[in-house]
Amino acid sequence: MSIEWDSGRTEAEEFFFEERMRADVCETSREPATAYERQEFGDALCYEGRIREAIANYRKAVEMEGDNPNYHTRLGDAYAYSEMSVKAVAEYRKALKISPRRAEPHYSLAEIYRRYGKWMAAVAEYRKATEYNAMNPFYRYKLATALWHIGLCDEAIMQLEIAVQIAPTDGFYHFWLADFYSQCGRLGDAIIEMQQATIFSPTDSYYTFRLGLLYFEAGYREDAIAALKRAIHLDPNERTYHAVLAEVYRECGNYKRAELHGRHARDMDSYDIANLAVYRRHAEARSR
Repeated sequence: MSIEWDSGRTEAEEFFFEERMRADVCETSREPATAYERQEFGDALCYEGRIREAIANYRKAVEMEGDNPNYHTRLGDAYAYSEMSVKAVAEYRKALKISPRRAEPHYSLAEIYRRYGKWMAAVAEYRKATEYNAMNPFYRYKLATALWHIGLCDEAIMQLEIAVQIAPTDGFYHFWLADFYSQCGRLGDAIIEMQQATIFSPTDSYYTFRLGLLYFEAGYREDAIAALKRAIHLDPNERTYHAVLAEVYRECGNYKRAELHGRHARDMDSYDIANLAVYRRHAEARSR
């Protein structure tokens, strides 16, 4: 069934409207005239996944305004996304030669170094990124994970503590601080931070699951069961949660409930098995 729409416009108004639409099409389809427009067009192409075309526009922007570090950084990011790391690094270095105290190219360089396992170089660049943009919590998090990788655990924790101070209502940073505390044996601090993570990200089932593991490791069995049941409520199809709750019930002597959740945990994939390994690591830590 066709529907006829009455626009309520006169014939003259319709003609004017059609002409405006044609003008808008011509305007949006015209060649970008300035370096900034080239960057904006490149960004839009990136968003659509048209990276090669985006690179061409970022190159044009660089040709038009070669002394603008933003355009070099954008071009570098597009190269990095396309796995052209050598060209990406060259553009980041050009950006830093123009503006050495700009945080973004330092961060992007660090990401390239990290990708290729150059951890010391990555740490050095992450440090500069946090120095020049001290209030960016994500830069702090990336620096912390790199520091942790090279064994500087105390400094890694300090960086995450700063990230939490900068973004106190973001559960992501509370979660990672809790994870690092846990691995350092600071169980009480880990529980507090994981509780904060679940408060600020109440629908994240994995944060609640990890809180349950921490409760169990600390010997708070009832709290552990409650947290694990809440995680299952948030994501009933996550087999790992059922598997862990089954093991907790089994340790508590509640074999009937253990069997019930064990049935839900069958046919776990590699991701589920990895999550279960996290639980077993906590269980082993508790038994020491």
